Amino acid sequence: MADFKFTSREKEEVYRLIILLNGSLQFIVLRLEEMAKAKILSPKYLKEMRELTEKVKTEMGALLEPKAK
Repeated sequence: MADFKFTSREKEEVYRLIILLNGSLQFIVLRLEEMAKAKILSPKYLKEMRELTEKVKTEMGALLEPKAK
């Protein structure tokens, strides 16, 4: 996990938080999709927000990846 020094209990908490964050981001995307279907949001905006949420997920995952030594 990068250069972080976590105990196994702390790692468990970090992963729990990441799972919650990912679930929250998915929920946001679902609500944005509903708004796009109702023509409140443009398809372009929806696409941008989907890409942004994927970027957040990817960057959070990369943050926790072990760094090569």
